[in-house]
Amino acid sequence: MLQVHPPPVQALDAPLPVELAGQGQGWFTRYRRYPVFSARWARARTRAWLIPVGLALLFIAGGAALGSPERWPWAAVLGIASSLLLPLLAGPWLGVWVRRRRWPRRTEGWALLAAMVLLVAAMVAAERFAAEPVKQWIAERIGDVDDRGQRNRIALQIGVMVGPLEQGEPAVSGPKPARPRADPASPFNLALRGFLAFWLGGGFALLAWRREHEALAALARSRALAEAQAQRREAELRLSVLAAQVEPHFLFNTLAGVRSAIATDPARASEMIDRLVEYLRAAIPRLRSDGSAQATVAAQFDLVRAYLGLMAARMPRLAFEVDAPTELLRARCPPLMLISLVENAVKHGVEPKIGRARIEVRARRSDDGRLALEVADDGVGFGVSAAGSGLGLSNLRERLAQLYGERASLVLKARAGGGVAATLWLPLEVEP
Repeated sequence: MLQVHPPPVQALDAPLPVELAGQGQGWFTRYRRYPVFSARWARARTRAWLIPVGLALLFIAGGAALGSPERWPWAAVLGIASSLLLPLLAGPWLGVWVRRRRWPRRTEGWALLAAMVLLVAAMVAAERFAAEPVKQWIAERIGDVDDRGQRNRIALQIGVMVGPLEQGEPAVSGPKPARPRADPASPFNLALRGFLAFWLGGGFALLAWRREHEALAALARSRALAEAQAQRREAELRLSVLAAQVEPHFLFNTLAGVRSAIATDPARASEMIDRLVEYLRAAIPRLRSDGSAQATVAAQFDLVRAYLGLMAARMPRLAFEVDAPTELLRARCPPLMLISLVENAVKHGVEPKIGRARIEVRARRSDDGRLALEVADDGVGFGVSAAGSGLGLSNLRERLAQLYGERASLVLKARAGGGVAATLWLPLEVEP
């Protein structure tokens, strides 16, 4: 059974898994290899975006210089540069500061959104209340003012003109009507500046941050499922190898017993052959499949009944009882577990005992709704070779942990009258 755990926390200084980031990132999108709003993401994104932003500023500055070679309006150019560079440099690092707090995901998401909104509000407020006085102060210091002492303004018309914005220009046919000045504090311009600040500062990276969290959680679930499936295949392979090693030995001993009984007790030899046929009829489909066809209480009890019948034919002193309620016959039961406990009872309990012996195999529903499969014998009891810590029992416990986690267990107890009772506690899952 796959155990669902919370996704692991992604280290902010480590690249994202290749399943998320991919391998085809170019120089401009290289920052996407790292977690959103991490330090490496912020540095790589800033370097990438400085190139187009720098080219845009060079274009604006060049246009201003060509349009007004005698009076360069550097104050306005510096204002445009600040409105582009400040959010580009400050926004990502605000996000880095938030992510380094390691707040819960919901809190972190709201904090990142608040940081971006705060950045936009600061840029809009600066443009609305502080930009013009600062530009005027700079223009006065560098002499970029007109005859009235006002800074030289520029009008940017991409593809048409970049030059000074004046109230009127002389013309041959008379004065040309004045071009209206664009108001930097107009709602449209403020909204445009706010959008640019949100975009350059990393506001749209919030969507990538959300997708990153969802993708990391999905990847963690996928990897956990793959690991559980690999562990299950490994356990099945180990069990199959063990069965392949045990079956020939068991068959050779049985055939040797048949050969010996033919001369001394033909009737018992004939019974042993009949029991062997029953056992093979129950066991061969299991060996030819992956075990799923045998994963019910009914199938496992048929196998146990055939095996104990064969053992009783080989050892007439052995008596056995196999019983399961009808409503539990369709309950799921991992293959080879129950027969392993029965073989253990025969080998370590019955064979060393002198005199008659008995094995009882029962299935029942526990008070807490689980499936209990019990193998009890009245053999020699716990000894050095059967203390519940052998390789077979260790493998069985390991397989239980892989399949069910803490929902299943194997308990061995000494019986009051002698012998051992081994109980498999499993989740009760009924085949449809």
